[in-house]
Amino acid sequence: MTDAIEVQGFVVVPPLPEWDKKYSREIWSDSHWSFGLTAAEAWRRAIHRSQYVDEGDFSRKVQMWFDLGYRVKKAKLEIYDG
Repeated sequence: MTDAIEVQGFVVVPPLPEWDKKYSREIWSDSHWSFGLTAAEAWRRAIHRSQYVDEGDFSRKVQMWFDLGYRVKKAKLEIYDG
C-alpha cells in the first residue's frame, strides 16, 4: 500500500436520536461533503450559500443548525496515489 497524504479538517454532523447512536459511524460518514479545512469552512459547505445573504445571516444560520443539534467534528481526509 502506498503512503497516504493526510489532510486534517472538520465536518458538520447531524444530531442522532438515541436509537441511531449505534449507527453513528455510518450516519456521520455521509457528512463527508461538508469537509473543510476550518470549522467555518465546514459550516459554509453544510449551509448552502443560497440560505444566507451576508455574514450576519451566516452566523444566525449556524446558530439555528447548532440549536437543532448539528455539530462540528474533527475529520481527516486521506489521499492515495494509485
